[in-house]
Amino acid sequence: MEYGKGSYHYNLKDTENVSRLAKALSSQTRLDILRLLLHSSMSMTELSKKLYVSMSSISMHTGILEKADLITITPKPGLHGAKKLCGIKAEKICIDLFEDNNCSPSLSEKYQDIPIGDYAQAKVSAPCGIVTKEGYFEEEDRPYCFYEPEHVNAQLIWFMTGCLTYRISNRNLQTEHLKRVEISFEVCAEAPGYNNTWPSDIFLMINDHMITTFRADGDYGGTRGVNNPTWWRDSNTQFGDLKILSVTDNGVFLENQKVSKENIHSLKMSDDYYFTFSIGVDRGAKFPGGLNLFGKCFGNYAQNITIKSVYT
Repeated sequence: MEYGKGSYHYNLKDTENVSRLAKALSSQTRLDILRLLLHSSMSMTELSKKLYVSMSSISMHTGILEKADLITITPKPGLHGAKKLCGIKAEKICIDLFEDNNCSPSLSEKYQDIPIGDYAQAKVSAPCGIVTKEGYFEEEDRPYCFYEPEHVNAQLIWFMTGCLTYRISNRNLQTEHLKRVEISFEVCAEAPGYNNTWPSDIFLMINDHMITTFRADGDYGGTRGVNNPTWWRDSNTQFGDLKILSVTDNGVFLENQKVSKENIHSLKMSDDYYFTFSIGVDRGAKFPGGLNLFGKCFGNYAQNITIKSVYT
């Protein structure tokens, strides 16, 4: 069954899914394809050239990976007709061998979808801008657009320094059986055009508590994002990394690495009617390289900011 955007959770009763997954991961070529796609989406032609494998073999291998829900294959228009663009669909897979043996309590999940334009507060510096699914919203590099009512329709947001703050309903957190809260989003740095080696230090906050600062490696381009609309230029930013911030009783984790001793209770995420989540770049950071935040119609991951609440 689906376990969240970019992750899946199976047990041994899921025989069909587990069998497809085992088959998909049993080939060195398919593992090589996954390793390449972790860095960026690629066309089948590009995969064929990178791996020195025939197009017919690439088509067979990517088909098996797609059936296992490990990648997506999206037709995109190209200079010489349509091409098939491959991108990672699942970043994390869990197979729980003991889930049905009463060795651990069963878990339930609830999800909230937060459009990236639905922020409650913004303070940003140029270069900056907002685009919707249809086109640019206002002129670039004019922060005024961040305060117009139509900002809620944003599908890609970028700025050099500053912060966006979201107010998120904590209705799903009102239970004593809450185990963790996951916040996932697609993000990269912000450079002129794009620059794959443009580092940026991006900070994350919950309820005004600084949680962590991570370094984005670059403003990714050169290969089109899987979900980008056709009018979006190839010379622009194309995709980001999927980041998953997990808040538990035992601390806060980013990409499964503990980054803070704060926890669900110390952060008071269940108090009041909402909690706040902030993302930004500090002007005084070592690498103040800006950020791009992707909605579901841009980048490689068809999601907005996703909140997953897990409880027993």
